[in-house]
Amino acid sequence: MVTRRPTGVTLLAIAFIILGLLSLFWSLLVFGFGAATGVVGTLFGDDVMATVGGAQTINGIVGVIAAVIDLVVAYGLLALKRWGWVLALVGVGITVVSGVLGLFSGGFVAVCCGVIGLLIPAGILYYLLQPEVRQAFGH
Repeated sequence: MVTRRPTGVTLLAIAFIILGLLSLFWSLLVFGFGAATGVVGTLFGDDVMATVGGAQTINGIVGVIAAVIDLVVAYGLLALKRWGWVLALVGVGITVVSGVLGLFSGGFVAVCCGVIGLLIPAGILYYLLQPEVRQAFGH
């Protein structure tokens, strides 16, 4: 029996592809800038520049890893792989938890922006846990 992929899962996969590609391009830019800054700082004895460059290089590497994970999740969602569903749940769940924790880090504006920023990830989490979506992934 062939399981039909829900339209919402396809849309989520497309969103993961777009986010993964944008993150990949941005992270490569940050990585390149960080590497260049670190080398220039080291060559000319500017410790601050070398430190900032090193930090940006690390940020770029982490961003590339996150982008690859986004693309892997997109594939898993499109192929209706159980692990793709689990990875999407974990990723969105982490976003929701970090967003809730972020609500307590600032004043009124932080709370308002935090609540608005939580609506989409919370909606995605809710959608992924719906019975018809779970069933499409074999749960």
